[in-house]
Amino acid sequence: MIFKIKLQLVLTLSLLIVNSIFAQTNFEKGTFTTNNNETVNCFIKNIDWKNNPTEFKYKLTEDGKIKSGDIEFIKSFGVDGISKYIRATVNIDKSSSNVNNLSANKNPKLEEEQLFLKVYFEGKANLYYYEEGNLKRFFYSTKEKEITQLIYKEYLFGTNSIGENNQYKQQLSNTLKCDNVTIKNIRNVDYNGNDLTAIFEKYNNCVQGTEAINYNKKDKKDLFNFRAKLGVGLASLSINNRVSSSRDTNFDNEFIYRFGGELEMILPFNNNKWALIVEPSYQSYSSNTYIPNSGTVSLQNRTKVEVNYSTIEIPVGARHYFFLNDESKIFVNAFYTLIYTNNSSIEFSNGTELELEKAAGQSIGVGYSYKKFSLECRYELTREVFSNYKSWRSDYNQLSLIFGYQIF
Repeated sequence: MIFKIKLQLVLTLSLLIVNSIFAQTNFEKGTFTTNNNETVNCFIKNIDWKNNPTEFKYKLTEDGKIKSGDIEFIKSFGVDGISKYIRATVNIDKSSSNVNNLSANKNPKLEEEQLFLKVYFEGKANLYYYEEGNLKRFFYSTKEKEITQLIYKEYLFGTNSIGENNQYKQQLSNTLKCDNVTIKNIRNVDYNGNDLTAIFEKYNNCVQGTEAINYNKKDKKDLFNFRAKLGVGLASLSINNRVSSSRDTNFDNEFIYRFGGELEMILPFNNNKWALIVEPSYQSYSSNTYIPNSGTVSLQNRTKVEVNYSTIEIPVGARHYFFLNDESKIFVNAFYTLIYTNNSSIEFSNGTELELEKAAGQSIGVGYSYKKFSLECRYELTREVFSNYKSWRSDYNQLSLIFGYQIF
């Protein structure tokens, strides 16, 4: 019962926090241009799109009503100083780059589509980007040339070989003609945003009297963080036997302590709000109680039951941040945990011993982070500690407070 109440408190707190965060304004100053060439100043919801959008949310004033800007009616939009998208009807090759689905044709299969392209570089020559799932394509344009895809395609040839159509290098060579842009420079350009942006910027610096905007410049943030973790919690365990209910045992709630570390990888989209986490830790739970022997209620005729449950746990999961300001944020976690036991068992004073073997579990948590410090409340969903006994079942619950300090 105590854990049901605690779980309700954790879930209620999580919902209140999430609702309060979503209720806050998440809109930044921006503009969009309509089909009538009208430029509108507004506040755009900047979600740092991973996949190129077909619409966006905006408000005309900070307290205004939320509206949608659709690709059919909007020629371009952008968040001031951060990003810019333009609508374009282009020929795009959507050939798969999955090894199992590669085409034997080295030539691109171009299809006409209307897209919002992300502007990476704007100057004498312009660079654009489109992403949809695993599909990543770059486009370019100049004053003389309309928006055209830079062609790169992997294809099958022979029996087990993979070839590359690197036509984009010839396209760059034909377009970025300047003394500072050499054949060697272009030969070393890979088909990715950083390399392509750098060569377009190099070309623009070579051309006199041209202004440029590099939208692909982002603040360098650590993609990997490591934190030392210490925690204290309350855990309980109950076991039951399908054959004989007289051996059912409910252990008391006991304090447990945990220590370990956390490796966090920030995902480079959606304004760094998502992360993947691995958090190995060690913890131990021990308790004892007495159960009456079958057919008697005498206090002197009881069986002592002891549990020692030491584990090395490796939670693997995802985290979502809600930024309050530059130094503080709220986060929610969800984990799938691999659990390895160390000399763990349940012993009955009548000689019965049950070994506790490796298992798996799930947990959820909500926390607050300030600078290098973090505090999380985490609830361990019901865990089965038996994996080698058909007649035994268990119910292990745990609620913890986990303190973290970011080392790097």
